[in-house]
Amino acid sequence: MILKRLLLLALSVGALGVAMAAQKVVIEADNDYAPYSYVEDGELKGIYVDLLKLAGKKLAPHYSIELQAIPWKRGLKNLETGRSMALFPPYRSKERPYIDPYSTPLYRETVALFCNEPTPGRLPRRFPDDFAGRTIGVNLGFALGDKMTDAVKAKTFTVTESKGNEDNLWKLQAGQIDCYANDRLAVQYSFSKLQDKAKFKQFKGYRLTESAELSSEEAFIGYSAANTLSFKADFIKQMDAVLVELKKTGTLNKLIHDQLRAFRRRGISAPGRSAAPGQQAAAWVSPTWIATR
Repeated sequence: MILKRLLLLALSVGALGVAMAAQKVVIEADNDYAPYSYVEDGELKGIYVDLLKLAGKKLAPHYSIELQAIPWKRGLKNLETGRSMALFPPYRSKERPYIDPYSTPLYRETVALFCNEPTPGRLPRRFPDDFAGRTIGVNLGFALGDKMTDAVKAKTFTVTESKGNEDNLWKLQAGQIDCYANDRLAVQYSFSKLQDKAKFKQFKGYRLTESAELSSEEAFIGYSAANTLSFKADFIKQMDAVLVELKKTGTLNKLIHDQLRAFRRRGISAPGRSAAPGQQAAAWVSPTWIATR
């Protein structure tokens, strides 16, 4: 009889443990947005990936976070349909009403235009006037921002979409597009990494030059308005609190500086200005880069 009671007690404790198991939360991630979020050798990597992994440790044991890489356009579609709950790192955009709410900001990125010189010493600088008639490449699903959206509506220039950083940088160097618009650090990081690839060796000596700064945009975790999982509101609240804590303690700055050190290991000029805990690290890099490989 005693043995039977002990067995029932053990089963009850086991059932309670199952009931209290961590809630699994899947967050989708851009698979081609280095150095923030990208896949390399089959592994999801990047500044935001590392940040959210650290956040996940702090959210345990209540939540178990799984980060899944996905093509950006498909990730946005999943948010729109409610197939997924969360995706990073979108900018805030009025063109995406299906994203609501947004997390506390992950980081403020700087969107810049990198252009070919039509003639030596005649790099376009004044936006949008100097860019009239040009073709500007962007990544699929890229939020253009107000300045570019207004210029596109006015038919000042043409915008063409490609899969990601690699495709657009190849088109820029091949002369198939005149300019490429994206986050400054993402473009410079990708340019430094891609020169080792065979298809880029033909562009040895190419000068990647920043032509104009367009805007400063905050990146977020975007949550699907159509997804109504019962734990969603609590998870967002707890995730935001952890992200604020990690930024205040300087964790984000350290992750960014780790990426900048990777630039230097490749013999490329990169920013070196430090920031105090809670402040955002500088993301400026010399405006002209040269393909040396």
